Amino acid sequence: MKETQIEPISLYIFAMKKYYFNTMPKFTPNAIIKDCWSSIGNITFYHRNGQCYWKRKARPVFRGTPAQLDQQQVHLRAISAWQHLDHSVQLLWNHYARSVPSHRPPYDENHHISGFNLFVSAYHGFAQLGNEHIPVPQPFPEFPSAALEVLEIIPGVETATIRCRLTLADIVHPERWHLSARIQLTAPGVGCDPGKMRSCMPTSIAPVSVGNKIVSRIVLFNIKVQVQAACQAYIRYRLIDSITGYRNNWMRASSIK
Repeated sequence: MKETQIEPISLYIFAMKKYYFNTMPKFTPNAIIKDCWSSIGNITFYHRNGQCYWKRKARPVFRGTPAQLDQQQVHLRAISAWQHLDHSVQLLWNHYARSVPSHRPPYDENHHISGFNLFVSAYHGFAQLGNEHIPVPQPFPEFPSAALEVLEIIPGVETATIRCRLTLADIVHPERWHLSARIQLTAPGVGCDPGKMRSCMPTSIAPVSVGNKIVSRIVLFNIKVQVQAACQAYIRYRLIDSITGYRNNWMRASSIK
């Protein structure tokens, strides 16, 4: 049976009706529209735990802080480095990217990231580790299982410290994997706003072996922000491979028990 093609304006009207007249922003598949992603008009479709939802499209203002400008320059250098690669090297990046699943829908075996995406991700990964350079094409590795537990939030006058435990399983070389995170501190009972999360690299305390191929490591995040004595932390974290520069998908943790 041939799938029906839906005009963008029809999808937009459908989404707007659902958005304003349905209290739950959940998209329910039907015979015409099986799934949605990306944005159209003022609506953004997104996925969480396999379910499609929608929300009002965010329109963040680029404030041009020093940190934002630094990241922008890193990204521009990554793009320039890709453009100056030999075409045969770009094709090799495309080859290795075929085995890397896309971070965005549709989620199936027919969709994967591009070689350009893989190259830029590796470039940013090395830059986060303070070792910015042009990466070489390599197969995407199998990342170890990781779990981050928030142990303590220590408020300060200008800097808050978050003490966490990172546990890595099925791991042989723990020094290969590094942690990066995005963090938001809020008052108790306040939800997470992804747009207000701040990128952080932790300082680590020496790893403590827990068992066979399992490593537990205490990590500290220092955030320049004034917080109340009672606060909660929302964290999105992932691992960076120090050999390839590759990064895995975001995972979540919080101080809420």
